[in-house]
Amino acid sequence: MTIQSALKAILPLVHAYLDEEHRFNIGATWASSDGLRDFYNLELRYVHNSERLALSGEPAPDGSWRYTDAGGRVHTISAERAKHFMERTHEHATVMCQMLDKLRASGALNDPIDTQAQAA
Repeated sequence: MTIQSALKAILPLVHAYLDEEHRFNIGATWASSDGLRDFYNLELRYVHNSERLALSGEPAPDGSWRYTDAGGRVHTISAERAKHFMERTHEHATVMCQMLDKLRASGALNDPIDTQAQAA
């Protein structure tokens, strides 16, 4: 066994790269003296999904929504989550309309009356 072969069994070949699916890979490969390798790899993937952006996109036939941003990242919201959001928004809008009706009835939304004396 040469010194180089012995070092390959002890010291790994380290790798770090970004693959075609935008996953960052980092790891090491050890090679034994008989040529067999032990490969260790850690894949990390950054994911960002904004349901708010998805709702600004297009609806799908199943009720879900999908938006693709300028960088090509796809944002989605499921039909169930979109329906829940619409129901909650409707509830909030109903309360707001009731509040506005009460403000109008009390005169709080009327134009203010100018009480300053006009100089002649």
